[in-house]
Amino acid sequence: MALGPTARRRRLGAHLAELRENAKLTFAGVGEHMGASPQTIRNWEKGQASMKKMELAALLELYDAPQEVRETLEDARREGSKRSWWSTYRLPEWFKPFVGLESDASLVCNFEQEVVPGLLQTEDYARAIHTSGGHITVPEDVEKRVAARMERQRRLLDKDIPLELRAVVSEAALHRKVGGRKVWSEQLEHLLALAERPNVMFQVVPYDAGAHASMACGFVVLSFAEQTDPDVAYMDGPLGGHVIEDNTDVTLLRNLFDELRSSAIPQRDSIDMVRELAPGTP
Repeated sequence: MALGPTARRRRLGAHLAELRENAKLTFAGVGEHMGASPQTIRNWEKGQASMKKMELAALLELYDAPQEVRETLEDARREGSKRSWWSTYRLPEWFKPFVGLESDASLVCNFEQEVVPGLLQTEDYARAIHTSGGHITVPEDVEKRVAARMERQRRLLDKDIPLELRAVVSEAALHRKVGGRKVWSEQLEHLLALAERPNVMFQVVPYDAGAHASMACGFVVLSFAEQTDPDVAYMDGPLGGHVIEDNTDVTLLRNLFDELRSSAIPQRDSIDMVRELAPGTP
């Protein structure tokens, strides 16, 4: 799978962090030399901001990087500055970093408490979600947001290297009739079809499991094909969402997801539960 701009910026940032540390320079020291704030240097190293060619050249001169390294990192900077596919979808700024990371992930682990995970939603179900939250999605942006969600799902169906999805939901997510009975019914049928794919794992934490490890909210953990790319996590709520990169917090959420899988019923039993709920399914 070709790397997207977000992955390239992350890798560039990791190289820059290594070069700065080898040069025994602080964020403040580099920022003073560059005429930039220490936070700007941090953002570059985290891949959260693009760089200009002259900015990278000045950094690499400061770090006394070898010529071949300079050429390699300039290539990464140029690729990382390219326009992303989601740039035309009017996504909120707080969501764009997650979409970029998800686009480069090889594995998505997603727990949801109240709704079907976004990568498994039908178009009408996604539309109902967006129209129910006018405080986040204004009416004129709804169709763009729905289209972006459908585009994100394309990797699940990739014939060569499909995205692997491990989804766990509370039983409540299956019972909530988002969009009305027809939309809900079609969503359950869609879920049944996707759950049969070899790259999709789907489990339900049933009501009778009692209290479980994440009663308050859902979350996502993303893993990447390259071992040098660390896992990241994501959480959102009524006021927006944020990417989590701290290794301790990401590890906690990864372990939490494993606990939820242990509390959930097996995939085949989960599919049977959906089938029993879905009107008109045999």
